[in-house]
Order: sequence, then structure tokens, then C-alpha cells
Amino acid sequence: MASSIVHSAVISELIKLRSFADPNRLRFGAIVVDFGDGNSHLKVTFDGGRKKTYDLDAFRSAFGKRMLEDDLYLGYYLHLIQDAVFRRFVYDKHGWDPIPPGNVEKLHNDYSLVNRYIIEKYRLTNDIAVPEGFEEERLCEICRFNTRLLAESMDSFFNSAANGEIFFFTKAMSDEYIAEAVAACAKEIDELRSGANGLDMYACAWDRKHRT
Repeated sequence: MASSIVHSAVISELIKLRSFADPNRLRFGAIVVDFGDGNSHLKVTFDGGRKKTYDLDAFRSAFGKRMLEDDLYLGYYLHLIQDAVFRRFVYDKHGWDPIPPGNVEKLHNDYSLVNRYIIEKYRLTNDIAVPEGFEEERLCEICRFNTRLLAESMDSFFNSAANGEIFFFTKAMSDEYIAEAVAACAKEIDELRSGANGLDMYACAWDRKHRT
């Protein structure tokens, strides 16, 4: 799904639009999802195993009140929302096809090529820090998280210079997606803070036959 740099840009823009008690915990929560040793994205199957989605209901059931009080948990949840938006964006809106050999690797290289542009445009800094006592957080009941790999990966994202031509995910697409994800996250925050249920997890579903 979206790269850690893209997730960081979405959160950076979101901080300009909504108030948060601890933006640093929000930023970390929105990144750590991709560094879980297990089903950190809470993917579940349904409809006889034919469809898959993010189990937003389970996360809200376990941490709904916590999300309203602790931005670490809200950031984690918003990562899932961003990934749901990204799936619709690349597959449905832009016709991404992961099946041909090499396409996934080329997409990941696109992320590397576009990272520097995003870092500079959205004025991102490599200051993601592991919250003190993170290992004791209830969030770690989901799975184990490799925070060392997170730090090493972020250093690499900020300092590497990728080579090659962009294959699919262009700079313009990154801006387009970031804007859509920011809007979706802002809407979700407003709904949660107003006491609404939030995004329907089944509206985010995809057919397993064509997507992982």
C-alpha cells in the first residue's frame, strides 16, 4: 500500500486541519502499522473467503475510546483508513494491475523515486520517535512491532537516492492521493469525535481473486 513517506505526508497535512493532543504519537502510530510481525493491518476475509477487508470494527471495538484520548491509537487507525483509500485510488481510479511479473517491484521503486519529492514538498523531517514504554501499550496485543526496522527504514527513505524511471505512481498521483487521504481522514476524525460509527469496513472490501 502507500509508502511510509506518503503516510507521513498525509499526517503532516492533517495536523494543519485538525487539533491533536500529541502529534508525535499520532505520527508514530500512523507509521508503525507497516512494521508489524503479523496481521498488523487487521485484514479479514468474508463472503466464504472470496472477499477481504480491514477489520475496522474490531479496532474500534478494542480501542474506540482510546482513539479519542490517545493519538497513538488514532494514528494507527488512520493508517488503515489511508490504506483503504489507497486501494480504491490505485486499483479503481487508476487501474493498477499487480499481476504481471515485476509490477509490484516497479511500484515499490516508484515509491523510492517519488519519496524525495514528497519529503521536500510537504517539508517532512525524519523525527519519528518510539514512544516511551511502547512495548507495554495495548496496541501491541495486535502483534509484535519491529521498531528498530522502522527507524532504519525511515533513515533509508530520507537518505537514499533511487534510480530509474517512474513506472506508475507519479508525483502528480502522489499529490492527488495525499489530498484524498487527508480529506478522508479529516472526515473520519470528525465522525468519530461526534460519536458516529465511522467508515463501514465492508465498503472497503476487495475481491481476493484479483488482489491480496
